[in-house]
Amino acid sequence: MKFQRPLSLKPGDRVAIVSPSSGMPFLFPWVYEQGLNRIREVFKLTPVEFPTARQSPDSLSRNPKARAEDINEAFADPSIKGIIATIGGNDQIRILPYLDQQMIVSNPKIFMGYSDCTNLHLCLWNLGIISYYGGAVMTQFAMGGGMHDYTIQSMSKALFDPLIGKVGSTLEYSDADLDWADPQNLSKKRTMYPCHGWHWHNNQNQIIEGRLWGGCLEVLDMHLSIRKYLPDFKKLDGAILFIETSEEMPSHGFVYRFIASLAEIGLLKKLKAILMAYPKAQFCGREPSEGRTAFISNQQNAVKNALKDYDSSLPVIFNLNFGHTDPQLMIPNGGIAKINCQAKTIELC
Repeated sequence: MKFQRPLSLKPGDRVAIVSPSSGMPFLFPWVYEQGLNRIREVFKLTPVEFPTARQSPDSLSRNPKARAEDINEAFADPSIKGIIATIGGNDQIRILPYLDQQMIVSNPKIFMGYSDCTNLHLCLWNLGIISYYGGAVMTQFAMGGGMHDYTIQSMSKALFDPLIGKVGSTLEYSDADLDWADPQNLSKKRTMYPCHGWHWHNNQNQIIEGRLWGGCLEVLDMHLSIRKYLPDFKKLDGAILFIETSEEMPSHGFVYRFIASLAEIGLLKKLKAILMAYPKAQFCGREPSEGRTAFISNQQNAVKNALKDYDSSLPVIFNLNFGHTDPQLMIPNGGIAKINCQAKTIELC
């Protein structure tokens, strides 16, 4: 299967701002405005707000077709060079039937978003268009106290340079939240925790290369049940799965069953490796019953135990910085990952 790499952006380019999932800009406009300003000031791009961008959560929930029309129009408009989601949500799958796939595939553009935007990333993967998993206006762009340098560097690569190249771990990261209802938090930095580097499991001292496919584990789990928007499994031969979990903080049993499901349907054996991010282990002051540290360890052990139970020696690299923690690495969904297990390096392109 051939993939198209959308044209890179240039300073001054117009980028569409859309809300394909929830309507948080309506509820917290001061956070949203900070994100828009960062797009202008840090990346020198011109944000163009599409009709859904500031609509209320109720309006967006009632109108999945309107959300899809924004996506269609953003791809169709020749003056728009890229598309950035405001944030995720929980029902983006409802817009997929209304997407104009033929028009989208004829006008490939950079799309950036994560979490519930896994739905759009799956659609773009099926159309053979590389997209970037990560970055949203309300979160990474609007980060309190300033954007992280690691995030800026990764976003700049994704937006302006098609080859991200070698990536590394950060020294510290955060999964903490600051209340958006308090505008004073716009200038505050979140609590940071030390990164312990990547953890390599089933390392076979080989060089692995494969096409990236994945996203938010909870959304992917839903698609495993629906089986409507997954690619033909033959197209996933030799793929590298990237997964991360959200603020829902799924139990280790949930994560185990996800990996087990991949094995049961024959998909696990098609993969060459798994890249797994640090999980979000707290949300708005709430932690898992076992605590943050145990939750992170239990999630990793769930993956390891599932692989062991299904006699799989699939290499897994844990503790990557993408998904629902910050700073954030942009993952080129549909792009290529080159993993040197001996040198313990990862290159994305």
